[in-house]
Amino acid sequence: MPSTPLPKPDSDEVQRFAYGEPNLLNAYQVCLDFEEQLALTEKVRLVRILGYLLLYAPNLSVCNEIAQSIHSCKDQSAFTDLGAFFEINIIKPFKKHRGPTPTPSEHPSRPSFETTKKDIEAEITEAPRNHKEAKRQALIRDNWRCVVTGTLHKDAPADIFKAAEPPIITAYTECAHIIPEAIFFNIKSKEEKSPKRDYSASILAVLKQFGYDTSTFSGEKVHSLTNVITMDKNIHDVFNRLELYFEATATQNHYDVKSFSAYPINAYQRDSVTFSTKYPESLPIPSPELLALHATCCKVAHLSGSAEYIDSVYDDLEEIGVLASDGTSDGLLRFQLLALDNSMMTIEA
Repeated sequence: MPSTPLPKPDSDEVQRFAYGEPNLLNAYQVCLDFEEQLALTEKVRLVRILGYLLLYAPNLSVCNEIAQSIHSCKDQSAFTDLGAFFEINIIKPFKKHRGPTPTPSEHPSRPSFETTKKDIEAEITEAPRNHKEAKRQALIRDNWRCVVTGTLHKDAPADIFKAAEPPIITAYTECAHIIPEAIFFNIKSKEEKSPKRDYSASILAVLKQFGYDTSTFSGEKVHSLTNVITMDKNIHDVFNRLELYFEATATQNHYDVKSFSAYPINAYQRDSVTFSTKYPESLPIPSPELLALHATCCKVAHLSGSAEYIDSVYDDLEEIGVLASDGTSDGLLRFQLLALDNSMMTIEA
């Protein structure tokens, strides 16, 4: 979908998010001012990333961090650099694609970020590639079904099949991660210089400054049941592409299933789901905080135009292989300058 202009200050949407918080409304007005200045340029996408991050922040802590970063920008260049920073360190790692690891970049307006990043880089550990046990436990918790469609896992125990009501639809399910497991792949040891380790530390530093306890999903804990959900292959794919998310409702652990897909994803897709467990200590449900973060990424990526832009960049890279000499590949060049050579490790969510 194309980039969507930011809502006006008097809209219900803006008034709702900034109610009683003049600092947030002022930060949002900065976004509107730069949006007007850059309306006819490609950089308007970067402005809208910041505006929509404010509007759809998963909590007040994230909202205040974004607002503070915006107020720290001294000029238009710093502002668009900030938008690019969040595109690279929040939207890109959450969005499924094949592509080179981006070159780590400094936070353009928050010096404290580098201190946080160095601390994380010293502690970050590799995640095990085999998450067979996490998948098994998630299947038990989710009653051997895709949570979105109710599709029954093909290898479910016989008693599960006997108890199921017809029609029984089966498929092989997968273990979907909310925080992408690829963040913790090929990061090497702290003694080795690794662009991937540096980039992963940047992602986690952003999340830590947003107020998340990154130790709960770092290394092997990325396979924690609070970070995984049972889904059939197609649902898992659109979830990882930031085209499907869970919108929290007023009822605890009950979510509306939302999608940015232009077409129905599955004929059996449910309008809403309720996460539950018979054993909350040993088989906890997916984290509401992480689901809210994923929902924010979906909304910001699509409404700002970032999702479409990232897809187009990698489509162009596959199609042309090289940059045009006449300057028409300027947008592609920007992403190339933020990326390592293709011989480096490839992230695949």
